[in-house]
Amino acid sequence: MRNIARSVGAGAALLPHQRFTAEGEAYVYAAETGGLFLMDDGVRDALSVLASAKAEEVPAEVLSDLRRAGLLGTATGCGPAGRTAHPPLRLRTLVLLLTTSCNLACRYCYEDREEGCASAGDGRGGPGAAAGGGTPREMSLESLRGGVAYLLEHAGAGRKVSVTFFGGEPLLRFPLIRSAVGEARRMATERGKEISFSITTNGTLLTRETAGFLKENGISVCLSIDGPREIHDRNRPYASGRGSYEDVARGIELLMENRNGFPVAARVTLGRGAVDVRKTFDHLRGLGFDEVGFAPASAAEGSPSALTEEELCAVMEGFRDLADGYVDDVRERRVPAFSNMSQILALIHRGDPMPYPCGAGIGMLAVDPSGAFYPCHRLVGIGDSFGGPEIGISEAARGRFLDGARRRRETACDACWAKNFCSGGCYHDAYLRQGDLFAPSLHYCRWIKELFLLGLQTYVRIQNETPTFLDVMLGERGIA
Repeated sequence: MRNIARSVGAGAALLPHQRFTAEGEAYVYAAETGGLFLMDDGVRDALSVLASAKAEEVPAEVLSDLRRAGLLGTATGCGPAGRTAHPPLRLRTLVLLLTTSCNLACRYCYEDREEGCASAGDGRGGPGAAAGGGTPREMSLESLRGGVAYLLEHAGAGRKVSVTFFGGEPLLRFPLIRSAVGEARRMATERGKEISFSITTNGTLLTRETAGFLKENGISVCLSIDGPREIHDRNRPYASGRGSYEDVARGIELLMENRNGFPVAARVTLGRGAVDVRKTFDHLRGLGFDEVGFAPASAAEGSPSALTEEELCAVMEGFRDLADGYVDDVRERRVPAFSNMSQILALIHRGDPMPYPCGAGIGMLAVDPSGAFYPCHRLVGIGDSFGGPEIGISEAARGRFLDGARRRRETACDACWAKNFCSGGCYHDAYLRQGDLFAPSLHYCRWIKELFLLGLQTYVRIQNETPTFLDVMLGERGIA
């Protein structure tokens, strides 16, 4: 998996791309355009010749085709036109950090334990105040109203917006959630908007009352669970050391009894010593989850929670197994549950180059307990605030943030064929590992490329076998 971005003579430059085989055929992915193409012998030979800097040996019509496909530019930077301005804020999603308190003490948690977790014990108490009267740890109803009002008044084109309840553990603030949903719906109706809600929870505080409320109000749920009891209890204990699996399993049963038409999703954090992806996936599907997604633990360099290189390889082998199962599900007209693959396929199917790693500061903002805006929930308290509901968004602060993201992509990632998949990686992960939001996540480069390649190969398999699936799920697009 090599990057190719080199001068080929006559003022031409071969742009970042990746050649691969799938189903016995040769394909090429063009990073500059997001295009995916079936290669014939002529194109394959032309790319080989161009890689050896012999552009004069390639027919002019083939060079023209390669330029249109985004595979060939000029040595002075004449690929697809670069963006000269930052994308405008098209706010669609607001993440509300209801509390920084949590009743668990997960071994890979990136939060400061004293600030981010409840006091020792089994963690069923209510939220606490900030020590010393500093920054609030708990969001007030007034701050929540202000954030939601800003979302509704400054949302991008379209009527639909979404709110995510987050923490800490947001169900520690269930009375606030209960009050907020009705108010936010009323505010949305007054402004001619449709508002939807989701929650990310550890599941320990789910009761029949809360599960019923989530169902009645159409709130979609993402539940953090790391697999079977022995894995989950080791990774996600209470502050007292007691495992949380039994309480989570009880909460899951209540969720499944109160399904509301939305998929129930599991989010798995992969920490050191627990990387049996297939075992975890099967266990969670057995519990009734409709979607299962995996992410390596965010951890500082040298942390005992960070996956080793060997463990990352094991995770990739597990993902290949799940990708095969994904194709089988599509073939048998079952809805696939491996959500990592669904996200990759959506990116490939859209075909749009991705200059930023996520929607932070573009289509999404987070609100901290004091009401201040940040690019995303993981970056609350890190770097500059973007402003707040009363003073609005600081375009200077947002511009500095997006400048850093663009600078990273243009310097460290521009020659990479997989840059549209990660654009340098998660800002927060970079901060934890290198103390810099805009440092490229080089430690994951090889793994990211393998994962994206797996996505491309899976995309081809699905398009060749069941071409209507992705069209129905994502809209029309194909392989040229």
